[in-house]
Amino acid sequence: MRNYRFRLYPTKRIEQKLEETLDGCRWLYNYFCDKNMSEFDMNYVLVELKIQHPWLYNYHSKMLQMVGKQLTAARRALRTSGVTRNRSSRLYQKKHEDFNSFTYNQTGFRIKGDELWLSKIGLIKIILHRRLINIKQVTVVRNAGKWYALVTCDKKQIFHFINPRKSVGIDAGITKFVHDSENHGFENPQFLNQMIKPLRRSQRRLSRRIKGSHNYTKAKKRMVDLHSKIKNKRNDFLHKLSTYYSERYDIIFLERLRILNMVKNHRFARLILDAGWGTFKIMLKYKAKKLVEVEPAYTSVDCSRCGHSVPKELAVRMHRCDVCGLTLDRDYNAALNILQRGLRAACLPQDLREVTPVENNDWSMKQEAYDFSQGQLTNPYSIKTLR
Repeated sequence: MRNYRFRLYPTKRIEQKLEETLDGCRWLYNYFCDKNMSEFDMNYVLVELKIQHPWLYNYHSKMLQMVGKQLTAARRALRTSGVTRNRSSRLYQKKHEDFNSFTYNQTGFRIKGDELWLSKIGLIKIILHRRLINIKQVTVVRNAGKWYALVTCDKKQIFHFINPRKSVGIDAGITKFVHDSENHGFENPQFLNQMIKPLRRSQRRLSRRIKGSHNYTKAKKRMVDLHSKIKNKRNDFLHKLSTYYSERYDIIFLERLRILNMVKNHRFARLILDAGWGTFKIMLKYKAKKLVEVEPAYTSVDCSRCGHSVPKELAVRMHRCDVCGLTLDRDYNAALNILQRGLRAACLPQDLREVTPVENNDWSMKQEAYDFSQGQLTNPYSIKTLR
């Protein structure tokens, strides 16, 4: 299954219907939220609810059933994720701004040309950036006042032939977002820090407004737009960078970062979360032919040539080995160690002469084409000369 996101441009009348559909699904979600029912029982009760509340007939029946599936999945995730001291073990009812999607599964939708037809709603203009086949599901999402369609397609499994010679190790960091084993580094844009002043100003203005007033709504929209702008910039950078690596390398070795533990250091928590390492890993997972995670322990300490341990503070950016005399950038040394460990962990030949077929069965999301020739590189060569 692959998911693709497309922008929707509804008219005023259709947008009102979309809002009403969200409210209807939210009402149904909140109704079943406090009732410990299975998905089958919720679908059975839904038939009786339609008799008691005839306005539910205004919505597509399969779409209402997907609300029960969504609630069941939320309860399952709550059980598997564990409960902490500061978190309740039950689900809470959702407010208007917290419920932002509904799903048409198998029936009730059709895409023809540049229009998306939804049962009980109508035709919506959609911007398609690729050809779609075997559509199984359409999810309509409201995000920052804009509407999107997440289309799920059933695509055949693709078999790729992997050349171990085309492998790279990547070290993630804060100063440099990534530094690979071919000594190519990309600076960390730090999009949140770039917009931190206007963001703080918008939050102060929102705190001074009376909640529920017109000025409060405008101030909140301004703050949401700033957050959306930061998110779009970050995703654009991550998409371009992940596409750059996935197109040039067959095997990518990335250190396995435990981000939830790292953000406990409050001095670097904001910078770590702003970097988006987790999103970068997810993008590589569905774009690259093969992604292998490597334990990051001592990758910055061990010498990539002789293996001797060279302890150093975080502020020391150069690696100097007293045993073999190797002197190079700290991040470059870590990337070389990640590549060597990854080759050993993946049981690949060290001479990298074999070609191994693998099956790419990872879940997929949207991919974007780009021109990354203007990327921020720390070395003086352009990307066109990298390979």
